[in-house]
Amino acid sequence: MSKLPVPSGGGDAIIPSGSGKAIAQSGNEAGGHIAGGNVLASAGDLNNIEFSGQVILPQPRAETQLNRLYRKLREEAAEDQELTAYIDQLQIFTRTVEDETVVGLDGKFSAADRLDELDMAKAMKEMIYSELRKNMFSRTFQTIYATLMGKVYEEFQIWVRPAVAKGASREDIDKLVSTHVVKPVVAELETCSEYNEAATPTVRGMVYFLTGNCHLVWC
Repeated sequence: MSKLPVPSGGGDAIIPSGSGKAIAQSGNEAGGHIAGGNVLASAGDLNNIEFSGQVILPQPRAETQLNRLYRKLREEAAEDQELTAYIDQLQIFTRTVEDETVVGLDGKFSAADRLDELDMAKAMKEMIYSELRKNMFSRTFQTIYATLMGKVYEEFQIWVRPAVAKGASREDIDKLVSTHVVKPVVAELETCSEYNEAATPTVRGMVYFLTGNCHLVWC
């Protein structure tokens, strides 16, 4: 890019703008941007801009459903709660499936040759059960967990169960669970500004909670 000539002894320097028009800049001093046209800047730059045109700021990201729910949960934390049982959407997952020949997390993992994972899986499952019991009076919390468990169940049924039915190896099944079940739900939680917990153990715990209640099949 060639340098623009500046008249000797002071005066105006003619600086081309983005539209091809010339704008005269005379005697200006600034520690940041000086603009005669549009300036694209973040909110933190505004104190350093002198402008005669339009400042274009980044658009705020739309609030997600989970973020709204977690914000509502925080707002209602000090209020009296009236629920005495789980809402219908959550009862689907908290109940144990009937007529199962292999029941419980122990039975499921034993049948799937995953007993080496059982201790950690049981700890994560109990963590979820404890959270549900602690927050059973909050409709918002129950809605959050019903939403998350619904996502976990849906992705498992779509990606993992067909592979299990075809006799896929343990390694392949683990990859499917991680890639298509755990990571997507974790990513959604981590983009939720109102969520302040460790996302991966929560989602893994839901996988094992649903397994223990016979909603997910591993073999």
